Amino acid sequence: VVVGNRAEVEVAVGTADPEQAARLLLEHGVQIALVKKGAEGVLVATADGMTTVAPRPVAVVCGLGAGDAFGGALIHGLLSGWEPVRCAEYANAAGAIVASRLACADAMPTIGELEAMVSARCARDGVR
Repeated sequence: VVVGNRAEVEVAVGTADPEQAARLLLEHGVQIALVKKGAEGVLVATADGMTTVAPRPVAVVCGLGAGDAFGGALIHGLLSGWEPVRCAEYANAAGAIVASRLACADAMPTIGELEAMVSARCARDGVR
């Protein structure tokens, strides 16, 4: 599993283009590549294809810890055996919740908060 933003994947594979970078990572044996695209969401790529998971719109209070929350939720999902897109949905939600709060350590969301945010988005977008 590789996770990076555009600048990080450019260092790794020589291109900041999310789709090209993900393709190159997969060609080098990576099984799951996630490329963070900022306001455009996160690209999830596997041998089965690529999809972009939209970001969670929130009023940003403090970005400290948002990446840590993203990574923690991603790891939780992977260790729980979730599909990569579901992992990215929860990771995006975790990062958004933390960014909407003031204190980094106290801002980490509970699984209930993540479930509520993901469920609300799925209901709004008509996704199951």
